[in-house]
Amino acid sequence: MIINIINLDQDGWILTKISKKLVINLRNLGHKVYLGKKPLKNVDVNHYIIFLFQKENEALYFRNTINTSMLTHVNDELRFNKLRKISKFLDAGIAFSDDHRKFIKSKSLGLKNIFFVLPPADGDLEIKKINFGIFTNLYRDGRKEEKIFYDTFSRVNPDFAKLTIIGKGWKPYVEKLRNKGMEIDYNRFFFRWNYLKKLQSLDFLIYLGQDEGSMSFMDAIQIGLKTIMIPQGFQKDLQKFITHKLDPSLKNFFSTINKITNQKKKFAEVKKILTWENYAKEHVMIWEKLIEKKLNH
Repeated sequence: MIINIINLDQDGWILTKISKKLVINLRNLGHKVYLGKKPLKNVDVNHYIIFLFQKENEALYFRNTINTSMLTHVNDELRFNKLRKISKFLDAGIAFSDDHRKFIKSKSLGLKNIFFVLPPADGDLEIKKINFGIFTNLYRDGRKEEKIFYDTFSRVNPDFAKLTIIGKGWKPYVEKLRNKGMEIDYNRFFFRWNYLKKLQSLDFLIYLGQDEGSMSFMDAIQIGLKTIMIPQGFQKDLQKFITHKLDPSLKNFFSTINKITNQKKKFAEVKKILTWENYAKEHVMIWEKLIEKKLNH
């Protein structure tokens, strides 16, 4: 397919970025693509970015080609009137969302066809991991339930979670979890200035002991930090501030952590879909459909 992308951006910002990214990815798909400011006659598709700055002169539109335009922010009379004037020259408009597509259609602006393609993400950012913290020393009697903590996080996807730990005795567990790919910020010794900094960085504070309560819970309350712990000791008196209540048996600890971290899965999955390559592919599918329709007309 021979495609001409007409970049009418007057700011040299987002619309220019979209134009260039679309050109690159269309070429990667094997299409011959031009990028300019004017429509071309000997191409399959002339695609305008963006409709607002298109000319209203019919002589500038080639009827042997498919003419489409990117539609966004069609939300006032100025833009409604613009589309009314140029819609007769277009085979279709392509919006950024189904919601906006339906809105434009409801205005009866004369467009023959309206499609939508969701805007892509650049894919240059990593999933923000959920930071779970636990601040306590360990003891020989295992009262802090470190084995259950280890067993749980050894089963958690390290792509979606990381740990912040302060306290003596954690080193062997930290090493084993790191070997499983878990990112861990570990400090053996407690310094309040460092502790407060780490506390502020957390998404969730964890405490598994059943020995009256954790003083870090009191600090978590002060800053509105989400917590995961057993309602016991003074934590029971203040249980309305426990975000996720654990059973004394801790049988629901893994399911609680797993449910929280699994929320990140949907973001990881959609990241694979909202790519510039797929953005280009979906445009090609629209153009192929319009070409076939024109040939069979």
